[in-house]
Amino acid sequence: MSAVYSYEVARRHDHMIERVTMGIEIITKELRPEVAAVFSAFQTLLRLPAWLPGMRLKRVSPLAKELAMECMENPFAYTERGLATGSISSCMVADHLLKLHDSDDNPSWYKKAVKESAATAFGAGVETLLC
Repeated sequence: MSAVYSYEVARRHDHMIERVTMGIEIITKELRPEVAAVFSAFQTLLRLPAWLPGMRLKRVSPLAKELAMECMENPFAYTERGLATGSISSCMVADHLLKLHDSDDNPSWYKKAVKESAATAFGAGVETLLC
């Protein structure tokens, strides 16, 4: 995690890791290919109430979306804060943010790309911690 965000993981009960883990568990349990295929083929199922049996995906999807956004935004904000205070070591996000500030390119798409690729790398790193 330090290579991506310069974030040192606590040995036990790290809040950021727990949230990412929870998001990964929800996604792998609920967004299986067969479930996605059924909901894609029969989109009217999405109009059914969440309390019906078989609609667990609809009940947990708001939490999964919240966790995904949190896992993308919070570590990135941590690195931005550390960069602003000068308390962060070299890492993927910090290096790209420094490069962004030095260039005259359009920063919005570049920052979004860095944020999303870092979140992907962070999620993959958390997966290796769980194994």
